[in-house]
Amino acid sequence: MLTPLFALTLTTLFLLCGPAIAQTPAPDATAVPVIVAASTNANDTVHLDMIGSGSARHSVVIFPAVAGEVAEVSFRTGQAVRAGQVLLRLVDRQQRLAAELAAAQVDAASALADRYEATRGSGAVPESVLDEARAVLRAAKIELAQAQEAVADRIVHAPFSGIVGLAGVERGDRVTTDSALTTLDDRRMLLIDFDVPEPYLARIAPGHAISAVNPAYPDRSFAGKVSEIDSRIDPLSRNVRVRAVVSNTADRLRPGMSFTVRLTMPGQKFVSVPELALQWGREGSFVWALRDGKVFQVAVRPVRRADGRVLLDGALTSGETVVVEGVQRLREGRSVRVVGSADSRSATP
Repeated sequence: MLTPLFALTLTTLFLLCGPAIAQTPAPDATAVPVIVAASTNANDTVHLDMIGSGSARHSVVIFPAVAGEVAEVSFRTGQAVRAGQVLLRLVDRQQRLAAELAAAQVDAASALADRYEATRGSGAVPESVLDEARAVLRAAKIELAQAQEAVADRIVHAPFSGIVGLAGVERGDRVTTDSALTTLDDRRMLLIDFDVPEPYLARIAPGHAISAVNPAYPDRSFAGKVSEIDSRIDPLSRNVRVRAVVSNTADRLRPGMSFTVRLTMPGQKFVSVPELALQWGREGSFVWALRDGKVFQVAVRPVRRADGRVLLDGALTSGETVVVEGVQRLREGRSVRVVGSADSRSATP
């Protein structure tokens, strides 16, 4: 049996604590447990790695203008030559003799024409004879020019300054106009051709910076710039051919080399959320945004996916909380109970 003093104490405690206990709200049994994440700002910067092929700024295969026998090869493999430098000579004895004969005919025709010209006005030589002498002199000069051209065709010159390749012939070889003598490359600047997917065409322009890596120099990156963009899209691959130029003053690179070309394309700023937060409905894509303990659908448009997140364009702002897991039971305006954060889970090693 309780004493009156002890009963009074219990009564007092109940009166003092009872209202406070009664005011503690019970958990909402209808709240849906969810896992959330915070949206962040992210730039739509794209890094494309493509395979490209290098070529010299000027590159030719040299053929002789006429057939003949090789008299002299005047270059070494890998030699730097100047524009107009003699690379090869063909035997030209007959052509030189023909040129000397044509020169003698020009001298004789010129002397005869001068003699007839001196009698002009005397009536000793008719005008028709004088005209014929002039025609003979002109024909002789043309034959001399042709003979000199035949001599010049037996000498092969470098069309521009560059580096010659392997010699395809030797002294004494017989060559034709289809015989490849050597190659000549001006590789002070190297051109790299590569393909860019059609969706990124609007984001590149001449002058865009690129970096290229070659297997021969895996630890070195060669900087360059886009110089040309093709005027057409390949209808099969849906790619556009792009050409970049890379400085090669140190002469480390060679035409025909393969390159891994990196093209960085800065983009606009968008809101980024985990891929699991993006949902699809009858009216399109959306995310569940958590506002004041309740969830609401926010219409968004996915821009690009990268590294487990998706960039969105829409009414969602950076810093808002979105639902990542537990979306199956959500309805517009429904209360939710946060049981975890995807941000903290991803940060846990």
